[in-house]
Amino acid sequence: MADKWALLYDLIIILGAALLLGLVAEKLRQSVISGYLIAGVLVGPSAFGLVNDPEAISIVSELGVALLLYAIGLEFSWRRLKTLGNVGLLGGLLQIGLVIAVVALILMGLGLNTTAAVACGAIASLASTVVGLRMLESHAELDTIHGRASVGILLCQDLAIVPLVMLLTLLGDGQASAGHMPTGIVPMLLGTAGLAVGLYVIAGVLLPRVLSSRTVARNRELPILIALGACLSAAYVAHAVGLSPAIGAFIAGILLADTKFADQIRADITPLKTVFVTLFITSIGLVVDVQFLAENWAVVLGWLVVFTVLKSVLTAIACKPFLPSVVACMATGLTLSQAGEFSFVLAKVSRDGSLLSYQQYMTIVAVCALSLIISPGIVRHAAKWSRSLARRLVPLRVVARGERATVRAESGHVLLVGFGDAGREAADVIHSAGESLTILEISGVLVDTARGCGYTARLGDATQVLNLTKARLGDAKVLVVAIPDMRIARIIISQAKSLAPHVPIVVRSRYHHAASELDVVGGDVVVDEEQLVGRTIGARVLEITQPS
Repeated sequence: MADKWALLYDLIIILGAALLLGLVAEKLRQSVISGYLIAGVLVGPSAFGLVNDPEAISIVSELGVALLLYAIGLEFSWRRLKTLGNVGLLGGLLQIGLVIAVVALILMGLGLNTTAAVACGAIASLASTVVGLRMLESHAELDTIHGRASVGILLCQDLAIVPLVMLLTLLGDGQASAGHMPTGIVPMLLGTAGLAVGLYVIAGVLLPRVLSSRTVARNRELPILIALGACLSAAYVAHAVGLSPAIGAFIAGILLADTKFADQIRADITPLKTVFVTLFITSIGLVVDVQFLAENWAVVLGWLVVFTVLKSVLTAIACKPFLPSVVACMATGLTLSQAGEFSFVLAKVSRDGSLLSYQQYMTIVAVCALSLIISPGIVRHAAKWSRSLARRLVPLRVVARGERATVRAESGHVLLVGFGDAGREAADVIHSAGESLTILEISGVLVDTARGCGYTARLGDATQVLNLTKARLGDAKVLVVAIPDMRIARIIISQAKSLAPHVPIVVRSRYHHAASELDVVGGDVVVDEEQLVGRTIGARVLEITQPS
């Protein structure tokens, strides 16, 4: 009986340690990822040995990678890819290629074989989306030139993880022989094509129709189950045909990305994704050999310095053809100087495919983990350090010319939550005044109605922070909450004030007694329906009794 519950015990230990060390990291203003990694090291077999079956944890944690790639796939509609711009798409591809090539050449010059050198280059090419976005957002730098460039390159790197996994899997299976590559790649491409066709029928055609049905729309739990089932099914089918489960999840996500349900699905799976991604990151720490780290600390620290400096320089070089500002290029390089969450995925794929020896694998894991620990401090000062460095290395005239091109983006739209009768009337008035308008609505039918009226509309539950973020609440001139349910409105206001306290909120109060409560929770302007109706009734009575 105890054996059956051993996995549950391990999960409790890992999640508890991750929570504790995550809190400590947050308190020290470090990335929670570094806390999770240290938690894995401490509970792992090379330290306190509190986890009984690290292999079982590793298998379960791979669901985190599948869910993460599913969520990323939901981001990558063809429409979204176009918005990355040259610095995101072309600069991102150039950065990945440049890092792989330079790192591989350096390591080959030091005596490493070709496939291992390419694997190390691929691992080094990725940066952390979690750390980068979180630090840029917390310092209000998402809309700076280097912030937008960093986001575009991070999204490109997230997209590149699929071909990179396939490349390293192929190199591992092919045993580094060029002659084996055609033999290995053809079945892989055929399997991917077959999987894509099957998932297109299911995820691209059938699922949107199911999600649009009235039966599903009336129940909030059913869409969540359908979204999760689609991810897990795609992952299993990919595994069954010999591909990475994460690739199947990614394809399912990208097929759903162009549907109106993409944002809400992403929000629905976020809590579950958070748990499993935490498990995955912590499980990486389980494999860190403390004794190896103690014996080779000088080597690890040396490679950490080389990795951070080299990657910062190469990323800045990759950005230069697309950014006028030298400072912005340097700041982008520093922002993306760390390893990424998927660097650990690629390291594990490389180790499983015998591309890396145990010592090489442990060195890479240690360097990646330490780079994440020091990264928040680097990102926090990236703009200041880059400006200071540019003035010392580049003629001041060149720096000034580039800085003049650095402007902040301002969208200035009105975000309207709810497109019922009241919301529709408000939208018509706002739109007729020439204001840019974005509508966030939980009903798929009303989203279609709003789009039919010519408005920009997104499907999503406004009580979830992710949906408010996707609707660019932080860039809005004003948030209008036009839904009748006071309880839901109260939650939306609380989330909005936490996420973007500078954005004023106009909220509808259906009943007079609720108006004061909505004002207390953060409504800047509360429209009291009963008060308005009473005044209107009184005015109409006076029109009859006291005609002019």
